[in-house]
Amino acid sequence: MPEEEELVAEQVVAIAQSHTLTVRISQHAAEEFWRVDVSNPSIPSRSMTTTVAPGDSFMMNLINGAVSGEQLAWRHLAHWGRDALSRPAQAPRRRFA
Repeated sequence: MPEEEELVAEQVVAIAQSHTLTVRISQHAAEEFWRVDVSNPSIPSRSMTTTVAPGDSFMMNLINGAVSGEQLAWRHLAHWGRDALSRPAQAPRRRFA
């Protein structure tokens, strides 16, 4: 998490019988955005991060729900991160002028 951001909430979420992910929600008050970071504690080098503007209703609803303690919102954020982490890395496409 960058220094300018404040950690708002964090939770370890079980998404399978023996699989957990850590979900962190931080806020950058000056630039007015939120960050959701999902990582696998057993593979610390892999994480999925996204920034969210206050007007993004879908992700902001999940962030607000998680911060207020809704377990379903935490699970949805964890599943979003898991799905993003499971996609194979793609090399950037070459663009020609």
